[in-house]
Formats: sequence, structure tokens, C-alpha cells
Amino acid sequence: MVITSIDTDLFINLGELPSEVIALILVLLPKCMLPELLYCLPIRKIVASNILSNVNIIDEIRRHKFSDMPGDGYSECVCEQFELTLSNLKQGICQWNVFPRCVHLNHTNQLENVRDEYPELLVDAQSINGSFLGNEDQSSEESLRGFFTSKFKFDSLTLSYFRNPLTIPPIATNVTLKNVRMNNYVIPGVKKLDISVCFDNDESHLYMFSPDLEDLRIYTERSMQVILPPNLRKLAIVTESYPISFISEEMVNLKHLSLLWPGMSSFEQTGIEAPNLETLILESINVADFTGLQNLEHLKQLEVVQSIFPIGLFNEGFPELEMLSFSDCIFPDFEDFNNSSLIFSSNLKELRIKNSGFSSVHFSNFVQPPTLKILDLDSLSFNYEHLGENLQYIHVRASKATLKSDFRIPPMTEKFTLNASYLTFESMDFMYHLPTNLASLHLSAKRSGKLYPITQMVEWPSKMSEINFKNFNIDYFKLKQLNLNESGLTKIYISGGDVKKLDAGLFPVSVKDLSLTEMGIQQLPDSFENLENLQKLDLSGNQLRDIGPVKLPMASLQYLDVSQCNLRLISPFVVSMLEEKNKNAKLRVYAIDNVNVSVIDIRRVLKAIKGLSLVVSKFDKTLTEISKHSSRLHCQYTHVDPRIKQPEIDDLYNGSDSGSDEESSVTKNKRRKI
Repeated sequence: MVITSIDTDLFINLGELPSEVIALILVLLPKCMLPELLYCLPIRKIVASNILSNVNIIDEIRRHKFSDMPGDGYSECVCEQFELTLSNLKQGICQWNVFPRCVHLNHTNQLENVRDEYPELLVDAQSINGSFLGNEDQSSEESLRGFFTSKFKFDSLTLSYFRNPLTIPPIATNVTLKNVRMNNYVIPGVKKLDISVCFDNDESHLYMFSPDLEDLRIYTERSMQVILPPNLRKLAIVTESYPISFISEEMVNLKHLSLLWPGMSSFEQTGIEAPNLETLILESINVADFTGLQNLEHLKQLEVVQSIFPIGLFNEGFPELEMLSFSDCIFPDFEDFNNSSLIFSSNLKELRIKNSGFSSVHFSNFVQPPTLKILDLDSLSFNYEHLGENLQYIHVRASKATLKSDFRIPPMTEKFTLNASYLTFESMDFMYHLPTNLASLHLSAKRSGKLYPITQMVEWPSKMSEINFKNFNIDYFKLKQLNLNESGLTKIYISGGDVKKLDAGLFPVSVKDLSLTEMGIQQLPDSFENLENLQKLDLSGNQLRDIGPVKLPMASLQYLDVSQCNLRLISPFVVSMLEEKNKNAKLRVYAIDNVNVSVIDIRRVLKAIKGLSLVVSKFDKTLTEISKHSSRLHCQYTHVDPRIKQPEIDDLYNGSDSGSDEESSVTKNKRRKI
């Protein structure tokens, strides 16, 4: 969730907007944050409506609390419904005259309470969703059976671990059954059914379903025979090596088919005839002959996972295929492969090959159609000469890549990412011919990277918002020649270099997230205040032991990372927070793996600056004890590098008994005895 804190004035001013706009904004907020907004009078009615619109009835309310750590707020809250007891819900409905749109029940006792105390809730709510566990006790099953005979209906119903056979009447359109014994699976009116069959019993191995069914997912740990309903639009089968047979007529309505079936040796084995199939996902199948797929002339999306690459399948046919994905696939033995071409469908727009055994396959073997827009490749022998002119998204991972002076990013590219263990640019000419629409450029060398000299200032496209350069040993001159300050970049990530003295003027005012890690920085500028939009600053992995005071843009900055910087002091980074104009500013500082940092300095800055939150390693017992009673100091366990000399206690603490508002009285007394 993006919105993590409460700005009272902001939410009060929302009252000037149309109510439907306010409602849309409130949907974006963490659910556990909403009660705080009931105190904002101009919008409280709309807030109450949002709270009561989608509720989860529980016996005991537990809400996520607001965190004082900058950038956190209610970020831990991922609640999709607002939790209320039944009595709270009744009171809220009466007070605000708002009736729930969607109600969730998770225990049969709650179901009984609602039925007995507030039955109109089950009648008037637009959507009732129940999830019930059969092994709670015997009464839970009896309660559910009693409910089956009532007039109430669910929008979705999930049942788990009911051991005695059930017959479900037409009370839900969406049903999930997890290890539930059934008398039969013909549930009238159900549109979507998800079943997990794991019981080893004397149940029939023949499965029939309601003709109303449109979406069916089966997970099975046993052999089975399935009669497929004629109106099925979506089918997913997940099994191990158990034999499955399907009985069906031609399934003209089936659009989506997903099979995770190691025992499948050919598509014909399924017996499924689906001439209008649009999406096919095949995972962990033992298929070498894919010719049975060529009849799927309306197929738009094909995904193959952990199988064999279907060489020759796309030489003809598949006129409507737009998306093709292969993951963890291997090439079969194929003679004279290096002289063969891999042809793809003429209408293909997206091609993804990931984590596959293609290390011996050359990119030049791929014949790309001119329609291709998205290319995502892994484990290929990369050849940039064969990048299509119309590509918009390019993501390539290779073991080694060398790009010569003729390399150019294709002219229509919007995002270009190249990751390699060994990556060399023999010329930087491509940087002087960046595509007009380029918005993101990622270049990463996992082990070793080399950039030849940047001979002229780079001119960045106006749409460019993000760069990420890793392990290219960028020095001050190269950093200056990148001409970042003349760009409109909002995210800059550069790792690995030898800058020594940093100049904040090298970066654009537009930058919000600036990461300069392991850049050999030893001196920082006196101020970063020119970067007035900066929200995150990461300087980890540099040598900042002897820096002086550094002013930071506290009107915008929320997060500072100075981990592994051999710091002696924290105080130089927070001088701006002592200024009157920044008295309400909040900053979260990560400073882990700085074993020489002064305990005295840490305690002093925490006492002096209420808006400061600090994360350090567990290297001092006093700080660890203080952190147990503090919401602003966190001591985190980290692995200690044996090559780093451990500090002397006197060097860190020097016997000071200066107080801290972050200490408990017990800790203070202990310190006085030292």
C-alpha cells in the first residue's frame, strides 16, 4: 500500500471533492487506517460507508497498528476486509444507516449467530462469502448441514476437511472444496468449482459436474475419470503421475486450459477437443511431440514449463498466437542445430524464455516476426545484431556479452535491461543515440563489467525516468559525463565505482530515489538540499568514517541507508533535523554493519531528535536493552565479518552515563553501576 500515514489536513480537504472521488481514494487506503479518519468530520460518513461495505465478522478484533518508523505507517496492513464483531457491525449499521455490500464468515458458530441474531444480513447483503473448517468439532458439520436447508445463499463457499460425505444444494455460485468427501459433485447453479481430491477411500473414481459449471480446477492425488460439462470455459488440472481420463463432447466454449500433468505424453492423450481454445498452459509434461496442438488455430497464448522445447511447432499455423513463454525447458537432441532456424508465429507480440537449458542456443537462430514487442530471454548466447526494430520491452540475461561500436538499442524501445556475468561495452556510442521513448535503462554485470571512456555528455530522452548501472567501476569523470543533472530521472541506481568525492550537483532535481552503493565515496558534499524531491538516499558500502556535517532535504527525505560505511558517528547526517524548519521531519536511518559507530552518539541523537528512527546491528548490550523499550531504535542481528576489527568498549561508550529518553529506568540504573 502506497499511502502509509495520516495527514489530517489532507483528508479534511478531501471533503471538497465529489463523494464518488473520495470513495475511490479511500479504497486505496489500508483498512486498519480507516477508523482514524472517522474523526475527519467532512468525510466521516463516506469513511463509515467504506468500512461497512466489506466486512469480515470475527469473534476478536485485531488491527494493525500505526508504526512511527518513517515510511512504514500502516504498511503492514494488507487486510482486504474490515474486521468487526457481529455486535459492532449491528451498532455501526444502526449509527450510520449503511448496510454491508459484502460479508465474510470464517466459522460455523459465526454463521449460527448471524442466522439467529441478524438474519436480514444474510438476505440483504449483495455478497455472502463463507469459509468453514470441518475438523473444528462435530457441531460445525451439523451447523453447516442445517444451513444447507435454509433459504440463504453464498456468493462463494469454501469447505475444508469435512470427513463425512456432503451433498451441497444450490446455495453458492463459487465453491472451493479442500479434502471434502462428497456424495457427488453435481452442484446445481455453481459456476466456478475448485476441488482438491486427496482421500484414499472407496469413493467412485468417476467425477461428474453440473452442466452450469463454467470454471473448473482439479487437484488430485489419485487416478480419476472426469466427465467434463459442455459449457466449461476454463479448466485447470494439477496432478502428479496419476492417470486421468476425460470424457467429453467437442468443447466449443473452452477458452483456457492449464495442465500440470507429468504423466501426459501427448496432447491427444487428454481427449479434449477445444477448437476455440485461446490460452494453453502446459507444466511438467513429458511431451516430445506437440503436433496435436497445430489444430488450435485460435490459440493466443501458450506457456510451457519444465518440458521440451517444441522445435518446428511454429513453422506454420497459429495465426492468432500473440504470447509465447517457455520456462525451465530443454532442447531435445537435434542434429546440426546451429544451422537451423527457430521460427515463431507471424502474429507473435510477446516472447519469454526463462531459466532454460538453452546455453548452446544462439540468439541468431531465432527468427523474430516484425510484430514482436516484448522480448524476455535467459541463458542464450546473446547477439544484439538480431534485436527486432519494433521491440518495446527488452530483458536479456546471459553469461557473457560484448557490445561493439555498432550496438544500438532498437528505436522503439521503452525499457531495456541487460544482465550478464561478464558484460563489456567496447564503445559508448549507443548512449549518444538513445531511443526517444526510452524510459528505463538497466545494465548489470554480476561479476565483471567494463565501460570504455564516455567521450561526450549524454543527452537523456525526455521520457527517461530510471537508470541502473552495476559493477562498471564508474569514477568521477564518467559520472560527470553521464550528465545526469540535465535529465528528468526520478530513480538513479549506480553500484560499483571509484568516485572518492561526491558532488550533489551531478544529479537532477527530479530524482526521488538515489542509490550510490560501493562507489568508493570518501567525501560527501556539505549539502544535498538542492535535491528537493529526494525521498530515499542509499550510500551503503562506501567509506564515510571521517565525514563532516551533511545537510539533507528533510522536507522530502524519508529514508537514508549508510550501512557498511565504517561510520564513527550518526550525528553528521541529522544536522538538518535540528533546524527549526525541520522540527517535525521524520527520517529512518539504516546503519547496520558499522561496528565502530559511537554508542554515545547514537544515544544523543535519539534523545535530541524525536523524528529520528535508527536501525543498527546488535553490537552493544546497552543499545540492545534500550531497543527493547524503544519504538525508534532497532538492533538487528547481522553476520560479523571476521576480517573487521572489533571495537573496544571504551572506544564506543567511554563510560558515559548521559541519559536517553529511549532508556528504561532499569537500564539507566544498570549503566550507573558500570
